[in-house]
Amino acid sequence: MKKSSPGSSPKTAKPKSPASGPAAGAPPAASAATSSQSRIEHVVVLMMENRSFDHIFGYRKGVEGLTGKEFNLLNPAQPESDKNPSFYVNNGAPWAVLAGQGPGHSLNAANVQLCNNKNGPGPSSPPANNGFVSNYQTELTYADHVKPVTNEILQVVMQSFPPARLPSINALADAFCVCDHWYSEVPGPTQPNRLFLHAATSFGYAMNVWSQKFDGPTIYGQIQKAGLTWATYQHDDNEVLEFNEVNQQKANFKVYATDFAADVKAGKLANYVFIIPQFMNGSDGTMANSQHAPQDARYGDNFIADVYEALRANSTLWSKTLLVICYDEHGGFYDHVVPPPGPNPDGLNSPPPGNKVSYAPVFDFSRLGFRGPAVLCSPWIKAGRVDSTPYQHTSVMATARKLLGVKAPPLTKRDASANTFDHLVNELPAPRTDTPTALPRAALPVVTAAPGDPAHPANHALDPTQLDVLHRAHALTQDVHPGGLEYDGLPHTQGDASDYIHRRYAEAFGIGTAPGKPAKKPAAPKKSRS
Repeated sequence: MKKSSPGSSPKTAKPKSPASGPAAGAPPAASAATSSQSRIEHVVVLMMENRSFDHIFGYRKGVEGLTGKEFNLLNPAQPESDKNPSFYVNNGAPWAVLAGQGPGHSLNAANVQLCNNKNGPGPSSPPANNGFVSNYQTELTYADHVKPVTNEILQVVMQSFPPARLPSINALADAFCVCDHWYSEVPGPTQPNRLFLHAATSFGYAMNVWSQKFDGPTIYGQIQKAGLTWATYQHDDNEVLEFNEVNQQKANFKVYATDFAADVKAGKLANYVFIIPQFMNGSDGTMANSQHAPQDARYGDNFIADVYEALRANSTLWSKTLLVICYDEHGGFYDHVVPPPGPNPDGLNSPPPGNKVSYAPVFDFSRLGFRGPAVLCSPWIKAGRVDSTPYQHTSVMATARKLLGVKAPPLTKRDASANTFDHLVNELPAPRTDTPTALPRAALPVVTAAPGDPAHPANHALDPTQLDVLHRAHALTQDVHPGGLEYDGLPHTQGDASDYIHRRYAEAFGIGTAPGKPAKKPAAPKKSRS
């Protein structure tokens, strides 16, 4: 909110037609000989974790960002005072949160952040994006048991990165197109939003259900039925394995470290590709790079550069590729734009039939989540482009069908109404030859602890999100390792959990090779916050 007008709501996006044509003022479509369908043969999607648009791009010039006057009160329901201070936005975000596991981003947390009411907007609680600090204090106190919760710690939720601090993603924004009105599909956690990217629905779930498998159709099934190819590249997690439609097609599930750059170099990249970042600090020395708090954001920025540079290295393949970089949801970090409404995808509400969990949130899927960062990269896209068309995760599949010539209907009402961005690859008469071959990178911290040292990141305890990733792998591999969903005996450090996940996925789905390290101590289940 802005202090100059405390009673007003933050700026929201202007309503757009749900039609999938170009935004107002866009150039006319290219001729049939150079149509977007003939230009793009590979759509590569990299979905990162839990950062809002303002958190990453709020201080970037030319976008719908921050003025510096936006703020939250510690208690939005009370006037400002010494005991109820204002927390203004600034560009001093630390690489990792100062305490705890990061801001809350459940549906209830997002509702508080939106309107200071866990039940969501209403006549007495209009959306004003005024509850971020208040909710962060609650999360730190009651979920993370941080004492004391200082103003310095609370300020993190309102802070952003200046462009120079995350050089790789900002270099891509300079070289291509940043979308400043890209919304998550659910004002809530990780899994429902990732389900929407693949299936245009979360099947009525507005919370994480890591042990669930789903029978619905996906974009991967549509790609395959059209005679095209698809692949996923994973580190230590892969939510596409939750879909029964495709999870037995073992050749399509690949390991990022060994397969991605090799497939690009050989010109064997699939038509539709999904890349999942790394959640654990591995026993092999690799570091978590998903950017999910409390992770250090530098590793994720470097990972974005890795993906881009691998694609750019094969100039022939690159000339036919669109890289989509987006984030699953806002992660509880401040954003000043009020999310727009959205249609219920399939008539299912939360909790869906059969979900008996007592803390399942009530939600009708009638509105989208907060903005997340999104950058579109292709030699067919103009440099320095800012597209303010409202997009959302289901815009990816709707666009991919058009670019790849997939003659399939929308999966749900969400992808049917989502705007597409195929017009962006029609704005140039020929592919650019000046796209960067290498990106600037943030210097990574030096890890001085030896692999066997308890201080080494691989030997740190699992945070709640990493524990969820472990539980998902345990649940999805029950066909090969029956024994129920009890969590006794599961590893409790990140390195051991990473080895366990790699072994289970290798044995159950044929993904990669199985490390030989046995599971260690048990990890007690915790309530998810991812």
